[in-house]
Amino acid sequence: MKTMENMVKEERKQLENMLEEAKMRLQTAPEGYLRISGKSRGVEYYYKNVDRKNRSNDNGRYIKKREIEFAQRIAQRDYDAVLVKHAEKRIKAIETFLKNCDETNIKTIYEKMNPYRRELITPPIISDEEYIKQWQSVRYEGKSFVDNAQEIITERGERVRSKSEKIIADKLYTLGIPYRYEYPITLEGNIKIYPDFTILKMPQREEVYLEHFGLMDNSEYMDSVIYKLNTYERNGIYLGVNLFMTHETSKVPLNTRALDGMIKQLFCVEE
Repeated sequence: MKTMENMVKEERKQLENMLEEAKMRLQTAPEGYLRISGKSRGVEYYYKNVDRKNRSNDNGRYIKKREIEFAQRIAQRDYDAVLVKHAEKRIKAIETFLKNCDETNIKTIYEKMNPYRRELITPPIISDEEYIKQWQSVRYEGKSFVDNAQEIITERGERVRSKSEKIIADKLYTLGIPYRYEYPITLEGNIKIYPDFTILKMPQREEVYLEHFGLMDNSEYMDSVIYKLNTYERNGIYLGVNLFMTHETSKVPLNTRALDGMIKQLFCVEE
């Protein structure tokens, strides 16, 4: 669920884009004035130039149908002029709102306190930063590694099972996306599994899972993949909703460009 601040920031971005586009159109907009007259046989458009604006007896030059684009540009110009005023006023109001949100942000009360005092307190709400910090500080025991297995270490200093998992871990780490590697979860029937990556999706504070399937051209391995996906589904964890996957075969390696796009699209918070 998006916070009010995030929704307001999204609106500000949309307004800024509209404002920029409207100002660009105004730079090349025609001068003069548009008069619209409703007739029984239809609507008629008339053009009055700047010098003749205040002549009450001047109805203006009739705009023919083949010139309708000219009338549209004048009407668009008048609309854009009003749009600019309202958008600038709206953006100013949003800036004031966001400033007040920062100054009265209850989430920061806990962070500003003495760390020893914080240990004595259970706040009803904490900031996203503090939530991430506490989430990542959880200690757990992952799956053990077989003897003589290759040691592959990520930028965060943890051991993973393949070069592709290192690529994924390093990408998450570089982008500042909080994750746990092979964090155990217990599903229906007391089945314990170790998702490759448990990712904290912000700002929703939702845990989702990312599995890398690296031997997709191996029939026995594929059977285990299907079993694992079925186990997830029985527990309300669905592919494309709260479960995501990457894949490769012995001949087709992990698509790092697609990985980069997927991670940014799914897990990066837009400012």
